[in-house]
Amino acid sequence: MTAKDGGATTANDTFGSGNVPGEGSASGRSSASGRAAASEHGSTSGEGRALGPGSSRGVGGESIWANRDYVRWLIGDTTGMIGRTFSLFIVSFVVYDLTGSEGSAGLLQTIILVIMLVASIPGGVITDRSDRRRLIYLYSIFASVVSAGIFLYVFTGHLTYLSFVVLMSILALVHGFFGEATNAALRSIVSGTGFVKAQAANQGRDAAVHLAGRPLSGLFYGFFPWLPYLISTVFLAVQGFAFSRIERSLVPRVDEKKTAEVPATESPTGEVPTIKHEATVGEPSLSAGEGEPVKRPSMVADFVLGLRYMASRKTILILSVVITLINFGIAGIQALMVLSLIAQGYPAVEVGYLGAATGIALILVSTVAGRVAEKLPTGLIAILTLVWYTLCSIPLVFSDNYWVMMGCSFALGLGIPIANAAMLGYILGRTPESFQGRVSSLINIVAQALSAFAPLIAGIILEAYNSSLVAVIFTGVTLASLVIGLLSRRVRAIPAPADWEKYE
Repeated sequence: MTAKDGGATTANDTFGSGNVPGEGSASGRSSASGRAAASEHGSTSGEGRALGPGSSRGVGGESIWANRDYVRWLIGDTTGMIGRTFSLFIVSFVVYDLTGSEGSAGLLQTIILVIMLVASIPGGVITDRSDRRRLIYLYSIFASVVSAGIFLYVFTGHLTYLSFVVLMSILALVHGFFGEATNAALRSIVSGTGFVKAQAANQGRDAAVHLAGRPLSGLFYGFFPWLPYLISTVFLAVQGFAFSRIERSLVPRVDEKKTAEVPATESPTGEVPTIKHEATVGEPSLSAGEGEPVKRPSMVADFVLGLRYMASRKTILILSVVITLINFGIAGIQALMVLSLIAQGYPAVEVGYLGAATGIALILVSTVAGRVAEKLPTGLIAILTLVWYTLCSIPLVFSDNYWVMMGCSFALGLGIPIANAAMLGYILGRTPESFQGRVSSLINIVAQALSAFAPLIAGIILEAYNSSLVAVIFTGVTLASLVIGLLSRRVRAIPAPADWEKYE
């Protein structure tokens, strides 16, 4: 639940698939549960897919750090996250310097998030139909080129509000369309217990980037306004190189060319009927007994299949509503803090310390998040974190003091790793590898559908009224998410990871 992308408040500042974009994005299971997950999604076969040395998928008790491809994935995803953080966090500062308006700063943040959301719809489908390694290469090239363009505009002193809006919109399009490829690729590298533990480990990575990236991007912007975009260009380019070192195939598969089963509706007995999807994703499939190619489903058909898969999971649907509201509430609170401090005249580096406070909290909690989320029921964790987020927002109703905001930022960060490990771990851990791109993009859309407008709403109300009113509105939203969670038996009853396979 944190912002994978640092500046624009996306699903990763509260819930992210991670990365989410990404601003993008879990816990451990028992070894029996890990084997069940591996069995559910199929073992890997075919050229370039066999498990080799150093390519453990984290089944059973093996450490994910022994998996060399996971380490390479983590390096590549981290460099991309740093690149996004340096380009997105300072958007509000650039716009405010150009226009002097909090509303304009919030408007561009909203434009960026809406574009990323819309682009993620076809992007998620393409991710499940293509070699994810190639998509990441394209992502790295396009994102670094656009960031280089912004760097040149700022360096030469020719940047205007209009040109900045256009370039940032293009960059948002790239992030939205290609951003889920790295998250989806993780399921080709790690599964079962390893996947859930990797989700928790990634929280520590997110924390480190938040801790260093946000204040540094603000500091560098204060020194040289062009420097953050130069750094962004370099790190986004390095991302592609890092993924070139991964040995495993990143072509999505459907259970060793078996039929992907998509639950339709639950029967009164609790059994889940299935809808058969015959095509093997990413590769031509063969018709039974004839050896003739079967016509590949259209992108629309693939997207609809993803929707049907999501719609068949009632628990995930309710959890998505909860995630949407809590994302909206926390995104509004975060936007309020940033825009309020900018309007009060605080320098970029001091505003960036809010992210550092969140990062410190993330690091502290991420060391135990996996173990906590492994032992406690996921439903209990969901309710407790919703209570915590609501309590963290209340002080801002009464004060816009810098240190009050710093304390709230730190407190919010304490809940993020465990919430991500539990709730997102459940959603993605129960999703077959062949649906990772579509489900990730759909979850991002659901999680960010309202939160994309949070910076705009916060900026307009802050400019017209005061920070207290903004805090009241968004604290009310977090409270609404808590009420829904408490009233939903399905959410409350989500078991610990060891029993996820038995729970729909």
